[in-house]
Amino acid sequence: MSGVRHLYLHLPFCSSRCGYCAFVVEVGGLDRRDDYADALLSELHLEGDVLGRLDTVYLGGGTPTLMRPRRLRRLLDAIRPRLAPGAEVTAEANPETVDGRQLEALVEAGVTRISLGVQSLQPHLLSALDRAATPDQARAAVACARAAGFASVSVDLLFGVPGQDPDDLHRDLEEVVGLRPDHVSWYELELKAGSALARCGVALPDEDAAADAYRTVVVGLEGAGYHWYETANFARRGHQCRHSLAYWGAADYLGLGVGAVSTVAGRRWRNAADLHAYVAALADGRAPRRSEEALDPDTARRERWMLGLRLDRPLALGWAGPPDHPEALPRLRELGLMEGGGAHEVRLSREGRFLQNAVLGELMEYA
Repeated sequence: MSGVRHLYLHLPFCSSRCGYCAFVVEVGGLDRRDDYADALLSELHLEGDVLGRLDTVYLGGGTPTLMRPRRLRRLLDAIRPRLAPGAEVTAEANPETVDGRQLEALVEAGVTRISLGVQSLQPHLLSALDRAATPDQARAAVACARAAGFASVSVDLLFGVPGQDPDDLHRDLEEVVGLRPDHVSWYELELKAGSALARCGVALPDEDAAADAYRTVVVGLEGAGYHWYETANFARRGHQCRHSLAYWGAADYLGLGVGAVSTVAGRRWRNAADLHAYVAALADGRAPRRSEEALDPDTARRERWMLGLRLDRPLALGWAGPPDHPEALPRLRELGLMEGGGAHEVRLSREGRFLQNAVLGELMEYA
């Protein structure tokens, strides 16, 4: 069966909005969860013809676990007939929203991979980020997830947090390694317009400090046996996130839910970020309001370069197409930032991976 093999469901409910958050979330409104599940299933029915056998499903948010296992099971029961054998099914979770029983229920419902939003294990940094979970709740969530039987347990963390010094980062590294998750995502904090911290004018660490922190994370996790397989992602053998690999490989995907994005057959559309309008439209059997664009060949080519160079594997030029500035390739090789097989493939060197944005700036034109 042909068709789109990757599905994302956006579950927007949150108990509070973190200071750095500019995502499509709904604070409160938990009385609307059943209506929202109905709407998701209606959108799945409307758009499902584009789907083939699904290799990956990702439940993101928001805080998906606020939907509680009963509603998540209902959604996954509707998706299950579409799953390919061995499909990866990921759910995001905030540590304070789960316990052992709920995590076991997610495994029983078919979730194979849990991604826990830890962000830090230092109390003052969690406070700076307006995170609700305590370090003890994060530690307990990892232990409960392991006991529940997920095939993969992942944790998300941040560096470049205001007030984070090198000792804080080393303590987080030591604790994370001690928790032994299968997968670690460790991102640099970005303050996007619309977030509370951006509106308050909070200053992030300078570029040199952020670069030092990034290198500390990479070296520390590699030293603990994790494979640095993508710019901000690290995994033990066999635990790479297959859903994210599909994104970085520029595969087509269908996104369902308020604010969700889809890319299918050269078209990209985004559902409007209005929960009430989303639910109302689908209750009437109509597609939600959305914006849509056609991906022209140059945009698609530039995206393949931007995404493909995030990975530790070679970028096949026959797939990616030429860079905007091919004359930069020999110079970047001479500088030791790129390496690869001549006219057929390129890849960033280890040092080039630390300078990925600068390398891309030499190769590509981005508006």
